[in-house]
Amino acid sequence: MACTCRLVTTDNTGMVISESLIRSWFALQQQLISGLRLAYVDLHGPGVLPGGLIVTCPAQPDSTVELSLAAQLAQRSGAPVTGTSKSTEDGADILRIAQPVQLGRHASGAMVVEIEAPVDRQAAVLQLLKWGESWLNLALVQCNENPDLEGYKRLIQTGLAQTDYRDTVTVVLALLRIRTGCTRVALGHLTDKGVKLEAVSDQHQLDTHSARVRSIESAMAEALHVGKTVCWPGASVDVDELPQHRQLIEAGELSGVCSVPLMQGMRNPLVVCFEYAQGFSEQTSRQAACEEGATIVAPLLELYRELNRPWLHRFTILCRDGIQHLVAGNGRRVRVGLLASALFLVAFSLSTGDYRVPASATLEGVIQRAVIAPFDSYILEADARAGHEVAEGDLLARLDDRELVGERRKLRAEQGELDDEHRQAVATLDHGRAKILAAQLEQARARLSLVQDQLSRTELRAPLGGLVISGDWSRSLGAPVQRGDLLYQVARLNEYRIVMQVGDRDIAEVEVGQRGTMTLSALPRETVRFTVNGISKMAAQESVEPSFRVEASLEDTLPGMRPGMEGVAKIEVGERRRWWIWTHELTDWMRLQLWQLWP
Repeated sequence: MACTCRLVTTDNTGMVISESLIRSWFALQQQLISGLRLAYVDLHGPGVLPGGLIVTCPAQPDSTVELSLAAQLAQRSGAPVTGTSKSTEDGADILRIAQPVQLGRHASGAMVVEIEAPVDRQAAVLQLLKWGESWLNLALVQCNENPDLEGYKRLIQTGLAQTDYRDTVTVVLALLRIRTGCTRVALGHLTDKGVKLEAVSDQHQLDTHSARVRSIESAMAEALHVGKTVCWPGASVDVDELPQHRQLIEAGELSGVCSVPLMQGMRNPLVVCFEYAQGFSEQTSRQAACEEGATIVAPLLELYRELNRPWLHRFTILCRDGIQHLVAGNGRRVRVGLLASALFLVAFSLSTGDYRVPASATLEGVIQRAVIAPFDSYILEADARAGHEVAEGDLLARLDDRELVGERRKLRAEQGELDDEHRQAVATLDHGRAKILAAQLEQARARLSLVQDQLSRTELRAPLGGLVISGDWSRSLGAPVQRGDLLYQVARLNEYRIVMQVGDRDIAEVEVGQRGTMTLSALPRETVRFTVNGISKMAAQESVEPSFRVEASLEDTLPGMRPGMEGVAKIEVGERRRWWIWTHELTDWMRLQLWQLWP
């Protein structure tokens, strides 16, 4: 990631804060704050050049003016300043936070960061920026005495490269041991039961019940009790003042031990214990090196430890911090507001409201007639299709009658022959043959009458005036149809009913006579009232989930209504407590699951 550094003047008297330090800080923040895309740091004071130090990571000279104004505003107000915008590249939410910075006596100013994150991450980002500021302060504690921070820069970068907290601790402690020249480095943190040893630089696994581990934990607890760095042996320390450190040295045959407790800015106090097998005569320089190393790496370890905690633990800490903020003196208005909101929510939940059962609904005509194929044939003409308004008797379609016309001619010719033969048999007094021919003639007449009736039904006409709601054969001329096939459906206009599909969980609440309202998808701004007048006794078999057919009559109609429109209906069941209305589906599901699991 490229960074730009602008020094306003060239005088370097007393300069402590460098571009290298700011880059290390930015690398740390990038690992901790996901989506961090820009950082702008503006510092002034004795620790930087007289004209000031301005660092931008990465280089974006076009936005420097806006960042500078945001930094000045945060520095003047003494509080964080936030804003949001949209990225011009991908349209993502950009959260900009400007926060004042105070780096001890070395420098003061402000930092501005831009993160691809929603507004609800603001509190978490502010906390991480505070930790980053603490890291800068701790890194500058020993800056006057040892300005060479390149070794710790590589140490921090190596630690940040690890993804697992345990790997980070192992790498940092191993490099810290090399950096300080000690024999072994141990890390412990304070718990509810006392100090717990977490890791040792030269051991991958700890035997928590060993005497060595207990001795180190006792020495760490002793350092926390003293509240400052403890080096033993020391010129100003009496032999009987630090018995646990003395015991640790004697048990491990060490020349010296330096324990550095870190409590300020830490959620859980840490203790870093440095053990020296030999060469502890230069106690002053050893103590300075141990304090410097511990104060620089401790914030990194603490941050990784917090980020790798289980979500439930982080949620518990967040709730605890929120409660502490509420009980604090400056949270009185918040407490009053939350109490009022809680009382209002409880009162509103216990009040009663109208309970309505939702269901998908379809608009149907009260009177619908079907036009079916009277015999096997082909579509010859089709003048009507779905959506056309027709009057009673209008021609909808015409079937092919060529086969019927040919059959009629054949039957008429056969009837004429039989009639002639019958008259001849009567004239010759052949009574037996006359009777047979009379029966055959009657059969031919019946067949001719049937064909004549079928010819009269080749024209399919509307059985009533209304709207054709199904059927479109205009693009299927010549298509074969069989007797009984549904060709058209016609429904009378302005006479509708509602057909609803109510789930099996709610059908017990529905009764005949209940009223409700329906909103159609085609007319979402209007509602119509209805009354339930029929409930199916059995669930529909074709539905994915069990549902019952509920019919209702409309109390009024709307212009533009058409059969087949769909919408959402809500049946008014009665008054229930709002808490029950909100939660009954979940509680009913839980009861059913418990019943299934109960032996």
